[in-house]
Amino acid sequence: MTANGGRQNNNLQVTRISLNLSNASLQEFIRAVEASTVFRFTLDENEIGRVPAITVQSQEESLKNVLDKVAGHTGLEFKQVDKNIHIRRSKNKSSSLPAAPLPVAKTTEVAQIITGNVVSGKGEPLPGVTVLLKGTSVGTSTDGSGKFSLEVPETGGTLIFTFIGFVTQEVAIAGQSMVTVTLREDAKQLEEVVVVGYGTTKKSDVTGSVVSLQQEDFTQGVNTSALQLLNGRAPGVQVSQASSAPGGGVTVRVRGAGSINGSNDVLVVIDGLPGGSATAISPQDIESIEVLKDASAAAIYGTRAANGVILITTKKGSKGKPRVEYSSYVGLQQVARKLDVLEAGEYIQVLNGILADQGQAPKFTPEQISAIGKGTDWQDEIFQSALAHNNQLSFSGGSDNATYYVGLNYLNQGGVVKGSEFEKYNLRVNYQINPSDKLKVGMALNLNRITNKSILSSNAANENAGPINTALQFDPTLSTALDATGQYPRNPLIALDNPLALINGIKEQDLSNRMYSTITADYTIVSGLTATLRLGVDVANGRFDSYTSRITEKGKAAGGIASASTNENYHWLIEYLTKYEKKLNDIHHFTLLGGVTLEEFDTRTLGASSRNFLSDVTATNLLQSGDGDSNDNVTSGRNANRLNGFIGRANYSLYDRYIFTASVRADGTSRFAEGNKYAVFPSFAFAWRISEEPVLANTTLFNNLKLRMGYGQLGNQGIQNFETIQTFVAGQPAVLGNTVIQGASPARLPNTNIQWETTEEYNVGVDFGFLRGRLSGSVDYYVKNTKDQLFSKPLPLSSGFSTIRVNFGEVRNQGLELLLESINTEGAFKWNTAFTLSTLKNKVVELPDFIPQIITGNIATFVNNYSIVREGVTMNSFYGYEITGIFQQNDDIANSAQPNAKPGHPIFKDQNNNGVIDPDDRIILGNPLPRLNLGLNNSFSYKGLSLDVFLVAVQGVKALDANIIESLYPTNFDRNRIAKYYLDRWTPANPGAKYPSGINPSSYGGALAVNSLTVTDASFLRLRTLTLSYQLPLPAKKFVNNAAVYVSGDNLFTLTSFGGFDPDANATGGSVSKTSYNSYPLSRTFRLGVNLTF
Repeated sequence: MTANGGRQNNNLQVTRISLNLSNASLQEFIRAVEASTVFRFTLDENEIGRVPAITVQSQEESLKNVLDKVAGHTGLEFKQVDKNIHIRRSKNKSSSLPAAPLPVAKTTEVAQIITGNVVSGKGEPLPGVTVLLKGTSVGTSTDGSGKFSLEVPETGGTLIFTFIGFVTQEVAIAGQSMVTVTLREDAKQLEEVVVVGYGTTKKSDVTGSVVSLQQEDFTQGVNTSALQLLNGRAPGVQVSQASSAPGGGVTVRVRGAGSINGSNDVLVVIDGLPGGSATAISPQDIESIEVLKDASAAAIYGTRAANGVILITTKKGSKGKPRVEYSSYVGLQQVARKLDVLEAGEYIQVLNGILADQGQAPKFTPEQISAIGKGTDWQDEIFQSALAHNNQLSFSGGSDNATYYVGLNYLNQGGVVKGSEFEKYNLRVNYQINPSDKLKVGMALNLNRITNKSILSSNAANENAGPINTALQFDPTLSTALDATGQYPRNPLIALDNPLALINGIKEQDLSNRMYSTITADYTIVSGLTATLRLGVDVANGRFDSYTSRITEKGKAAGGIASASTNENYHWLIEYLTKYEKKLNDIHHFTLLGGVTLEEFDTRTLGASSRNFLSDVTATNLLQSGDGDSNDNVTSGRNANRLNGFIGRANYSLYDRYIFTASVRADGTSRFAEGNKYAVFPSFAFAWRISEEPVLANTTLFNNLKLRMGYGQLGNQGIQNFETIQTFVAGQPAVLGNTVIQGASPARLPNTNIQWETTEEYNVGVDFGFLRGRLSGSVDYYVKNTKDQLFSKPLPLSSGFSTIRVNFGEVRNQGLELLLESINTEGAFKWNTAFTLSTLKNKVVELPDFIPQIITGNIATFVNNYSIVREGVTMNSFYGYEITGIFQQNDDIANSAQPNAKPGHPIFKDQNNNGVIDPDDRIILGNPLPRLNLGLNNSFSYKGLSLDVFLVAVQGVKALDANIIESLYPTNFDRNRIAKYYLDRWTPANPGAKYPSGINPSSYGGALAVNSLTVTDASFLRLRTLTLSYQLPLPAKKFVNNAAVYVSGDNLFTLTSFGGFDPDANATGGSVSKTSYNSYPLSRTFRLGVNLTF
């Protein structure tokens, strides 16, 4: 028996239910519906009388249709009021069985008749309200119009009005013969619960900016990380996959980036364990994800919450019979987009044309051209179609005293580049036992094993480039056949290896095993006072192997190159919390929380490498067989640090309308020196539930309207271990006597005064719901300032050190966020929409006097200094030269700022008009952080069919495309290039061309290569997922309770002017700066799946 009401599950038509009842009583029918939905039934059994046996077989049918069928058979009527359904005898139909006679309550005193109306706070009549004379058994219930009539003693008394979902109310009769009663909703029963830091709260009581997503809200696809489930679903949360390779890294930015030199990563908390890995968990094991976006919500996590907090809650068991669920999909992945490089014929034409323009003989003769034929598309040689498949099996259930959930998952994702593959095994066990009414113990265990086979991924150029880079630039006139020596063909005039040699000759594998577990004990000391002890451990170990065989140029020269490294990571947590909750007269509601946390992190590493092996067969499994005289290299290391926190939070609610929250966390870290180890991070927030004001009680316009305001401070310990103390490293050796003594030298000039980076944030938001929930959402505006940035201050050479770490500088992020959800149509055809929008303005507010600007960036070996940190502009903005056109033959080049240029060369703008193109002419070319993020999901359903269409868009962002740089400024003449830059290149016969001539490009390249041609727009609109599913009709008596099949497409199209593989990727990983260089191509995936419940 299953039901799925979605987020609007208080709608009878939207709520879907599966029932299998035969000759059931009315009470059995009620229990079955209440167990599977949020609705509760009310009725007067005396009025109803006897009801015929009920037989219902429904499969994901709307609850309204089910009730209509039961009504037609039994002669009953069902009337909905919010989440209550009142049952009464139909005035138009009756069952074949007579109703039982109604007993009449008798009194021994002289009686009077009192009548009345009962309505909700919005003035709507409430049927089925129980009206009872206090202290007696005399009572009745309201009819379908909310009216009642009751015989009571003439001496009066007090009437008690009770109704599920509403606050019980007492009214003194006091001589009245007619009363009108307004019942107030009991928000405690009606509100959904949201997970917040160190606890839960009603959604209506949330004072900070929090996004809560349930399982049905997640972004679907071949997801290797739980963070991908958030993509496009939460305003103010940008999710991008730095690399589309199987298991590629995922970057999450919550409200921009605030740290110039430190980390901008979010804190992930899994079932109360901070620092959990979102990859080492099965997405199918997740119940909900909450994002704490503003400082007032996240400050309770102090030290690591400056960039937002993501709370992941996994599934738990529930009381009832065992439940078995199985889900599976298989997907076909294809490269969504290839780069349009020159084909063999175009390549020959372009190279011969450039040589002819220079007055030189052609490179290819007609005979050679004829022999070459079609040539080779090297992208086709390394790309492939690949399968992905996922299987999830879970078991859950429980009794009054214990519940359990067990999840087993296997995921295999083949790569669309040959030689890459991701494989993951996951086991999740959640068990909760209640040894007594006062004690609850919860245990969670997650075991994970990942094997990630990857290609050589390198941001280096030439001989150190990876296969994707070489496939774009390799000679297309060469064949793929091996030569007589078993080597792949190469062009000696190109400093690149053959792409297939790199695919087949380099093997890299990353193996990781991870176990994390928590044990939580909650003990109720007295009513309202609970103590919690949580113990957590996270243990991870891994090994990375890389072998370069003799198939490659480097491997052949070195006799094979091998390296292997291992790592051990250990993290433990102890937390003790005390919570006190008290409610007084339905007016005051207090919640107090206090506690202490202690964490330790310990990492050990070991690595070894060698070369010149006897054979490639042993790969990394026999390092000692290499040349040990000069090529062995062994490294090891260890790092450990501790965090200690003291937390406190107070919540106060007045009339359930005015809500105050204050929290404080004092955090200490072993990384800072005495006197600066601890810092205090406070927060304050206020919420006003305007819709609950009495003045709005009679309006039906708002069903929810809440104003939120918050302020808080957060910390970032963005330094490495030992930076505040003096340590020593190996220095120059010295000869003492006849012995060489290893020297030691100070590692740094420590600064014991450095302290935390601090983020200070202000947030104002409004939550709203209109038209009885058909339109709902929220809007937030925030300003976030990160100050005391951690900088490396330059030192004079006489000090013996180059820099010292100091605190200085400030960055501001501000923006607007909007979430809209609507129910567009109801009935047999349903259409729901969810829309998210977020804007971002990032600006460097202040830099230290000794560093007026920071120019940095390095990629593709030769591309440097392309981003800048400067006051008044976006952090890590692109910094380079503006191209305004192309020199023509009749231009006065000699008197320009580029007197040595030639016709066909680009014109660089002389920004300061000094007659010279120099570094002072560089300007801001673009923003690496998107100014606008959008998400739009439309869900359509008709009977058993449903269609979901999800689009995401990113606007106002640019990227440095190093592949364009390598095309416009090739290192070797014989390299291939991106086609459009040469098929429309300037020549005397094509003076209106868009791109330079390509003749002697080094004369307008080098430092000038970072320009308005190579920094490109990376905005895009993408059809992220398109899913068509069908709920299978099942027979009445079945082993399978629920079955659905679906077909889905991921990344079906992307509209963008960006020329790379994926505008969402970033070659520099999680860096704020955004670059494109040999990015792993995005996959277009078609999935076929099934979901079963037993």
